[in-house]
Amino acid sequence: MPTDNRRTFLKRCFGTSCGFSATLLLSPLSSRKALGRTIEGEKIGEKPFARIEKIHDGVYALISTPFTKGGKSGDLSTHSNGGLIIGKDKILAIDSYRTPAGASYMADACLQLTGRLPTHVVNTHFHFDHLGGTRAFIKGSNSPEIIMTQTTRKLAFENYSKILPHPEDPDLSISTLNKWGGYFSDASAIIANEDKPITLDLGGRKVTITPMQGHTDSDLVIKDEESATVFAGDLIWDGIFPNFMSSSPSLWSKSVQSILEKNTGLIVPGHGSIQKSGSKSNTSYLNLLAEIENHARVSQQKGLSSDQAAAEFNLSTSVGDYRYFRNGFHEVAMAAWYREITK
Repeated sequence: MPTDNRRTFLKRCFGTSCGFSATLLLSPLSSRKALGRTIEGEKIGEKPFARIEKIHDGVYALISTPFTKGGKSGDLSTHSNGGLIIGKDKILAIDSYRTPAGASYMADACLQLTGRLPTHVVNTHFHFDHLGGTRAFIKGSNSPEIIMTQTTRKLAFENYSKILPHPEDPDLSISTLNKWGGYFSDASAIIANEDKPITLDLGGRKVTITPMQGHTDSDLVIKDEESATVFAGDLIWDGIFPNFMSSSPSLWSKSVQSILEKNTGLIVPGHGSIQKSGSKSNTSYLNLLAEIENHARVSQQKGLSSDQAAAEFNLSTSVGDYRYFRNGFHEVAMAAWYREITK
């Protein structure tokens, strides 16, 4: 389908996002604690489900705040982190969160900050909480280029094209993405060569997009070269136990090592707060991944099942406190490692 027609088709199918105004705070805010985690930038906006931090001129991070003060799962409109990198000619949005309502918060903030909407949206991987809200960036005549790898597009279609019965109306049906509140917007720019980085010139500002693997079969890491800020997607987590559902654990560990060794600027994880290079958060996360692997290998050698291994797994005090989006993440982690070990 020609690009112009495809964009018209997308706008017709997905429409504009629901109105969701962003309330921006224009005064600087010094670093403080929020939900036990550190704010590294200048907070310019906040909703119950997320805050927006300015971390460099032209670089903004949306940090999802999906937990209540009591530590339980709360408002998941965004669910994951993302951000904006703003050039003279183009604006890149990193990920589009779980729902259009969540992404609309960033879209409206972008309008208030720049008078423009993102011209490009990159999906770091196929999980629903990172691509469900893309339609919110399609407003009026604005139809951004939607970037993903060929593998990510394939996995998205495989996972979200399935049709399920509507939970309330037996005469209706929904896609597996709709049940989480999201919609799939197809890619208009495919990264076919997943073996080397590509460069995107935003106009006086260059961004490097590096394909990696581990959390899924295809992950993207985005780096703003001017500020050295890295958006790591779900390869990096902070203070929240990672989801191993689609993972290749050993590749994941190698990718994390590479990210932390090669980058000296701030790192925006897929979930949790912004990390400083070489911080305690980095060390904690590396130790967590190592503990998960070691426990899985030792348990498998003992002849335990992956469920038994999960039941016996406890985080050491050295890695600090981790929260969970839901129960069962230990079982998922052990199952992923057992698949790899036994293969």
